[in-house]
Amino acid sequence: MSNIKVVVGYPPIQSNKGVPLLSQNRQFQYFNAPTYIYPMVPAYAATLLQESGYKTYWMDGISQKQTFKEWINELKQINPRYLLIETKSPIIQKHWKIINKIKRILPKLKVILVGDHVSYKPYESFKHSKVDYVITGGDYDFVVVNLLNHLHKKEALEGGVYYKKGGR
Repeated sequence: MSNIKVVVGYPPIQSNKGVPLLSQNRQFQYFNAPTYIYPMVPAYAATLLQESGYKTYWMDGISQKQTFKEWINELKQINPRYLLIETKSPIIQKHWKIINKIKRILPKLKVILVGDHVSYKPYESFKHSKVDYVITGGDYDFVVVNLLNHLHKKEALEGGVYYKKGGR
């Protein structure tokens, strides 16, 4: 088992509109009545990471009804090397702000962004946030394992992974 810690999770998103429904929903929306659908693909990513030897944590601040302060304190306690966040177009700007806030608090943490929006516009998130990696496509559950294996086990990197190198 590796000592490399990875968090797969959803930072809480506070809104007067209701509970943000991100997981397993083709179109992002706020629900007035709290509704939580099991996030199959991120959960599968967490399972694959754990089975591949990475110490993996699940932190769904939305379903756990955490404040951002509670969620970030838990993240600081775990002190992971990587954080995987799934996003959607209607909240990408909120996620950019959250990523920038996370990076101010935990500057060594590497943030991996996945989801429909970044699959369509992978470069945009680098312009607007301090994200470290963007994985495009719907098979990010497999690709995130490949990315970490590439970084730590010298496995060949598959396509669909975007990152900065030399400031570009």
